[in-house]
Amino acid sequence: MKVRFLVLLLGVGAGAFACANPFATTATLPTIDDTAAVYALTGAPESAPTAINITFPRAVITMPSEHYDVVFDIRNDSAFAYPPHAVGATLTAGFQIASQPFEAITAAPLTGYNDSTPQFIKAGDVLIVRSSSTQCSTQSVQDRTYLYAKVVIDSIFYDGAAAPHIPRTIWYRMRNDPNCGFLSFLDGIPKS
Repeated sequence: MKVRFLVLLLGVGAGAFACANPFATTATLPTIDDTAAVYALTGAPESAPTAINITFPRAVITMPSEHYDVVFDIRNDSAFAYPPHAVGATLTAGFQIASQPFEAITAAPLTGYNDSTPQFIKAGDVLIVRSSSTQCSTQSVQDRTYLYAKVVIDSIFYDGAAAPHIPRTIWYRMRNDPNCGFLSFLDGIPKS
């Protein structure tokens, strides 16, 4: 009788321990949508945003005092996205160009991020961005130190000769998950 009781007690205790993860984190913030425009890095006015920050989703100026995750440029009839290292910054971010449409991407991948070379982009391209954020620096698991976003390039305006009063511009939409290490791009507060 005592042996059965002990086995039952150990079984229940092991089951409870297996279901509880002491390292699990829960998300507290819903995903964020943003729509904006950035200008080409080459030839942009000094006060013009030429990059995006996914930590606080917004277009920002590419300058040393600013945090940015992707820098954009347009040269002749080609547009490019640069990770911060490609423009000489020490910031840690990378991106990849997705093979799926923006709406179909429900989660960020864990690997495959380019953090050092510029990539050619065109209208319709979707970038999945991973950024090392100071707000996540206290996380004990490496994969939890990143924030993720998906960005679709809606349109690119190249032709300054046809409309000299309009700067070379890239319009985009972004969905970001503001929870450290969470990969989900679904509506609401992420579960994973």
